[in-house]
Amino acid sequence: MSYLERQRKLTRYLKNNGLGAILVKKKENISYLTGARGDDSLLLVSRKGNILATDARYEEEYERSAKNCSVRIPKDRNLAGVVFDECKKTAINKIGFESEHLSHQSYLRLKQLFKGKKLVPVVQAVENLRAIKDRREISCIKKACIDGERLMNYAIKSLRPGISENRLKRMIEAYALEKGIGPAGFDIIVASGRNSSMPHASSTDKLIRKNEAVTIDLGASYEGYNSDLTRTIFLGKINRKYSHIYEIVLASQRMAIEILRPGVYAKDIDAVSRQHISGKGMGRFFLHSLGHGIGRETHEIPAISQTSKMRLEQGMVITIEPGIYVPGWGGVRIEDTALITKKGCEVLTERAIKHAGRDQ
Repeated sequence: MSYLERQRKLTRYLKNNGLGAILVKKKENISYLTGARGDDSLLLVSRKGNILATDARYEEEYERSAKNCSVRIPKDRNLAGVVFDECKKTAINKIGFESEHLSHQSYLRLKQLFKGKKLVPVVQAVENLRAIKDRREISCIKKACIDGERLMNYAIKSLRPGISENRLKRMIEAYALEKGIGPAGFDIIVASGRNSSMPHASSTDKLIRKNEAVTIDLGASYEGYNSDLTRTIFLGKINRKYSHIYEIVLASQRMAIEILRPGVYAKDIDAVSRQHISGKGMGRFFLHSLGHGIGRETHEIPAISQTSKMRLEQGMVITIEPGIYVPGWGGVRIEDTALITKKGCEVLTERAIKHAGRDQ
């Protein structure tokens, strides 16, 4: 899908919602719509033309990269003033704005500037367009998944007692740099032993010991698109409790993946996995939603959660990541990235090592 087609989809949204234009502030949304990075800029999209306001630092870059829009550089760095002048000139009176991505102070300034115009808060208009990936986006995500698999397999093969969580994390980062693999938009997690009971644990100088579990959560990026995967590996002889919990998590993930297809409600996918874990008496230790969309950001629409109202559609890319986290003991999380296809799904990270343990 071209940038022009994306812009046309958004202008159809404007027409259907009685809006003359929309102000886009979120940089990932600006990038999706124009091809420009979107840093320090404000995009006005309307049926009468598109204006990308930024400052002089980005003028040359955005003149080259921004598609189907006019790049404007205000002398006083008042980006909103530029788009207001455009709205005034073209008689646009009802203007949407990304309410989730604008501070209260910025909104008050915008409201003062746009006196006489009607400002309408808009939620996730561009994000909803981004939820369905086109062929090029899917190709980029698949490449990011291949690179993520390489990183994960390297990490697991590098695991050994006596190195610290931070040391392993730095080894993964160095390997990515050596192989030209782009980092994902989140920090690598290496959490061992009791630390793995925290879903978003920060890596520490704790030494990884034999006969404990290690959770590794990482990803890669390619041309602005991300992958995300997690593995939990037991280092040494697998004990009964770990094996029991690992099999519960693995089975719950498989059950969820088996029902991935267009038309299925996201909340029902969460329910399948959650009910299995709860049925094994571990429901109180499943602390987060089952998954999330992924693309330009590592967390996108749709949320695979108990409260989601969305149905899956062909072209969505999501993660499935059940986990059990027992305070004072540790945790197990298994995560894969999957593409929703015409009749089912394609797991894009299945070549990453996926077994319960590693003998040392």
